[in-house]
Amino acid sequence: VSGLVGKVDLEAKVGTHLVVVSNMKPSKMRGVESQAMVLAAFDKNDAAKTELVVPPEGSKAGDRIFVQGFEGEPDEQLNPRKKVFEQIQPNFGTNDECVATYSGTPLQTSNGNCTVASLKGAGVK
Repeated sequence: VSGLVGKVDLEAKVGTHLVVVSNMKPSKMRGVESQAMVLAAFDKNDAAKTELVVPPEGSKAGDRIFVQGFEGEPDEQLNPRKKVFEQIQPNFGTNDECVATYSGTPLQTSNGNCTVASLKGAGVK
């Protein structure tokens, strides 16, 4: 969450659903153990413009996010030494419909596409 401080009103997000990468190795940030990474879209020309990626209506905590064509089981825990997420992160973004994508294909749950409020053609990390 530390990278979102000052960019997103985190208090307003309490009780809402958002998309996280939950198989990261836990690490300490500002003295607090982080066990997941929140996905957020950012304007490539102005990183201060940041919006959280949210799952579709009807999603529940723990719903799995998937990308058509990239089936398979995720690693139980990403090895930070291999920098797996850092290697694939440049392929995440948003399209002209504010849908979060990986290599142009929507991030989805069984209820539909994951989205952001208004950032089109943004990066996601």
